[in-house]
Amino acid sequence: MTDTSLDPSSLPLRTAEPGASVRQFTETFTTALAPEALWAEFTRALKDSRGAVLWAHDISQVRVLQEPVGQDSVLVETVQATGTALHYRLVRFEPPRLVQYAALQGHALAGGATITVASEEGRTVLRWQGEYRASEAALAVLDRFRAAFFSRFADALRRLDATS
Repeated sequence: MTDTSLDPSSLPLRTAEPGASVRQFTETFTTALAPEALWAEFTRALKDSRGAVLWAHDISQVRVLQEPVGQDSVLVETVQATGTALHYRLVRFEPPRLVQYAALQGHALAGGATITVASEEGRTVLRWQGEYRASEAALAVLDRFRAAFFSRFADALRRLDATS
């Protein structure tokens, strides 16, 4: 992981520039895993994705700066293609069903996402809903990153499903 000289835990949330464009997304994944098992795998990834099955390792890595993972924890995500370190704060953490994060100052995008885990019609559903604000150029980069990340994330979930 990229080491930083600043203390990310002291950073405020990133705010959008006036006139910024908005990009919203929703990604939904279903699995035969029990909700508690899926939550455990997802939070294992937040602690340090290098030791977790459920992550898009070739796209990014994530880790919490200081355990335990919980409300107000700071996550650092390292983008594999560039080595860029992006910081997020967990603004809501409600095990075993919800985590919400927001980008911290220094991130190219303002915003964040909410991930929920729920049982629906006999399956477990992980729903990742986000909204980011930035220039169209920055959001175009997000679109490419998101497509690659969620494709690999879905692959990882299928592998995890197959082993359970």
